[in-house]
Amino acid sequence: MIAMKKVISVLTWVLILLFSCSLPAAASGLTITTSTSSSEITTGSSITLTVQVSNTGTTSQSGVTIEIDLSSANGGLSLNATTTDLQDQTESQTISAGNSVTKSWTIYGFSAGSYANQIQINVKQSGTDITGSPVYESVTVKDPARFTTPTITTTTAVDLGDTFTFNVTTQNSGDYAIQNAVASISASGFTVEDSSGTTSTSIAADAIFTPGWTLNATSSGTKTVTVTLSADNAASVTASETITVSGTSTPTPTPTPTPTPTSTQNQVVGGGGGGGSSTTTNVPIDIYGKVKSTTILRSDDGKASLTIEEGTVATSRSGSSVSYISMVEVSFEGAIIAYEFGPNGATFDPAIELEFRYDPADIPENADEEDLVIKVYENGSWNTLDTTIDTTAHTATTKVEHFTPFALMLPETSPAIPADYFTETNPEEETNVQEKSPTATTPAPAKTSRNGATLVGVILIVAIIAAGIGVYYYKKR
Repeated sequence: MIAMKKVISVLTWVLILLFSCSLPAAASGLTITTSTSSSEITTGSSITLTVQVSNTGTTSQSGVTIEIDLSSANGGLSLNATTTDLQDQTESQTISAGNSVTKSWTIYGFSAGSYANQIQINVKQSGTDITGSPVYESVTVKDPARFTTPTITTTTAVDLGDTFTFNVTTQNSGDYAIQNAVASISASGFTVEDSSGTTSTSIAADAIFTPGWTLNATSSGTKTVTVTLSADNAASVTASETITVSGTSTPTPTPTPTPTPTSTQNQVVGGGGGGGSSTTTNVPIDIYGKVKSTTILRSDDGKASLTIEEGTVATSRSGSSVSYISMVEVSFEGAIIAYEFGPNGATFDPAIELEFRYDPADIPENADEEDLVIKVYENGSWNTLDTTIDTTAHTATTKVEHFTPFALMLPETSPAIPADYFTETNPEEETNVQEKSPTATTPAPAKTSRNGATLVGVILIVAIIAAGIGVYYYKKR
């Protein structure tokens, strides 16, 4: 009997030992840490969930998996931005003593709601939850600030000259206040005589926004009035209404504009084609002869522009301040763009910026756009200036210190210019490349003939002698 008790005792200890060995080694030493990037998101946006499992024990722990389960959120949360995806888990892995593993998931908010403890994280070892598992995280999903589709209240048929109201009603259907809301109206064929409630610094969740206008029908026909609602933190929405205006409109006479006098230029140099348009623009000059503010001048066709910095001293050939600048497009054979600026000979300190805007289609075939240069004609030849080419904006830029012809061309291009191309003009007047007028000539004074004067003297002497002879015979008789 005693022997039997000893056998039973030994078997009991053996079973206890075996059972102890079968327990997961992770029962002690594995810890779980979780965090989310935010506790609140808007519908359609996401948070990042991070799970870290650390082995604080002295031996490696194997067969560790991390699982995430969003089933409790009933479809309000998902692991996929476009479809419902509620569960995921890592592969089985081993965590050595003193180390940890980290896993992150992106969780999307599908519908507004408070999802307290509905993000479930399970950490298992060999299929069994470790101590402290599962762990729960929470997130709140809110609808962003947004306008509901506007409702328009107005009449849809009026007579010409009628005054009527045009009102709009919308609501903030989001969970956040709409910030700095503005209502604007586009009403061709109507004049806006009054408006009310068209702005709001804040529209609380579920609050109403009711802008309105008073319109007067100024032309007949079928008209469309459109209202646009916009804000700092809400998507813009529009609403339109068609209004029929009855009656006959009396057309308003269009006044004939008074043409602005400009210098024109049609000169062709070297067979390159006709001239172009011109523009004259005033330059703000202070009492000291300096440009009062940075000024950008552009030609009517947009091909040429000048940038004159504040403080620049602009001086004409006569030494007076330049209060205007003219731009005249000219043509030189082989040049892509060419301009003459006036007053001719004006100087600038510091140098001003010249920009040509070109059409890539005008560049000769097989030529490289980056090779284009701006050249200046001076001292009887074309000289290349330091040029910056922007192949995206198709512009060429350089600095110029005085006015003379400038042209955009290829480096090897050097158009010929006739010797009489330039015309001397009053430097105080607008000076551009102009067609030369025939030079007026003053008739030379008639020369007095010396032989003619001698003949007159002889005749006078003969007449005197004849008179003396006549007197002599008269007395003798």
